[in-house]
Amino acid sequence: MSQEVAIIGIGMTKFGELWDRSFRQLFVEAGAGALEDAGIKSEEVGALFGGNMSAGQFIGQEHLASLIMDHSNLTPQPATRVEAACASGGLALRTAYMSI
Repeated sequence: MSQEVAIIGIGMTKFGELWDRSFRQLFVEAGAGALEDAGIKSEEVGALFGGNMSAGQFIGQEHLASLIMDHSNLTPQPATRVEAACASGGLALRTAYMSI
């Protein structure tokens, strides 16, 4: 038995040097954009899979997925951090797909 999976919304910040905004502000902006684009409310999000490489080294934060969930008011849903060097984002997407 198979189940169809779809990406129903996306959000992102501008590219460039955004030193006037914190990492938290950036991911909240992108997440809010994805929810708006999808036309859903935060209560409808069932889980988060975040792919990131080197946040621990650059901003001293290893617990990114849970941090994103908390600051985006998506708790108490599960949050998973995925790290696979340059493939972190792609593997986070695959992990989310496989969890469904």
